[in-house]
Amino acid sequence: MKAPFRTFVLPFLLGSILAPGIAMAHPHVWVSVQSEIVMGGKSVNAVNHIWTFDEAFSAFAVQGLDEDGDGVYSRAELQPLAQVNVESLSEFDFFTDLYEKGAPDSDEAIFAEPVDYWLTYDKGLLTLHFTLPVLEAAKAKVNAQKEVILDVYDPTFFVDFSFSDTSPIKLANAPGSCSVSVKKAEALDDDTMGLLAQIPADQRELPPDLMQMTSTMANQVFLTCK
Repeated sequence: MKAPFRTFVLPFLLGSILAPGIAMAHPHVWVSVQSEIVMGGKSVNAVNHIWTFDEAFSAFAVQGLDEDGDGVYSRAELQPLAQVNVESLSEFDFFTDLYEKGAPDSDEAIFAEPVDYWLTYDKGLLTLHFTLPVLEAAKAKVNAQKEVILDVYDPTFFVDFSFSDTSPIKLANAPGSCSVSVKKAEALDDDTMGLLAQIPADQRELPPDLMQMTSTMANQVFLTCK
């Protein structure tokens, strides 16, 4: 995983320093995650993500995007922002990792560029929908006859990802022998949160001691097909 997507988040945050309700300490953005693992036999073909951003960030992100002034943010009006989002996320591996349990760490790409991406804005919340296809060459490395693990997190905790309490994970086209379980990231203690609160929004990296703590905060899905 790479550094957080400041090319996506930071312009909004830096423009909001004087705005009430915008948090200026780590984490800066909260994202509720729902994911769907799309199977092809016992291999993973794609991951569909639905990410819902917190209310403060959502309100800031959509400013000026209601071009016709009708009070509704249409999919067409939000599409340029959706494109910026997925292009920015690409630089940071989409905060998503997919691998077989016990596999050695590798810098090889797992996912192709995202497809079918769009944004919705409903009840004050901005939601990004996108699909990450698994590269053909990587499919043999994510065979659920061995346990496959899906991680979703930002190791620097600039963005706080958490699986939704409602339908956090689904399987599509999965054989009946496949099952999933979810492990949510554990909350950081108050002392660590206090240290994170002192990190300014424009600081790109965490100190090594804090990075060691936050880099373990993965939200994980465990997929097995017997």
